[in-house]
Amino acid sequence: MLPSEPLRYPDHYPPTDRWKKFFIGVRWLGPDLSFFEHLRQQQASRTAELMDIWGGGERQSLALAAGGIFSRYLHWTSPYFIPDDPLSVVAGGPRFGVIDSDIDIGDALGEIEEMLGAPLGSAFWRDAATCTMGELVDRLLEAAAHRQ
Repeated sequence: MLPSEPLRYPDHYPPTDRWKKFFIGVRWLGPDLSFFEHLRQQQASRTAELMDIWGGGERQSLALAAGGIFSRYLHWTSPYFIPDDPLSVVAGGPRFGVIDSDIDIGDALGEIEEMLGAPLGSAFWRDAATCTMGELVDRLLEAAAHRQ
């Protein structure tokens, strides 16, 4: 995968078959999870120059700030995410089986709210679950504008 391509889970993940769900993370019995390393490498190969895709200004600044938060809490290698990256993949992190993943994403979302100076609430984040990073950043900018 190229750095400029969106981060994507393969078609077989997350598993829908009950046995694959049951054996997730169990080598040879569950779904192949080696793609997590490829996701990590793809994201790690992104550079600051790629961030120009955001178009500059507040949008790019917020994308970098949110990316830094996701990087720190969810263990991505860099803060560089592109607008077409699905938030579900970003929030899932670059590896499977992190014990505190729910806490980590909750802390990341809390820090984003602190950065904006506005509590966004669970409905905002629930609605954002199917967003791309670009859609999330645009929603965050809109929410920040309404708070001022």
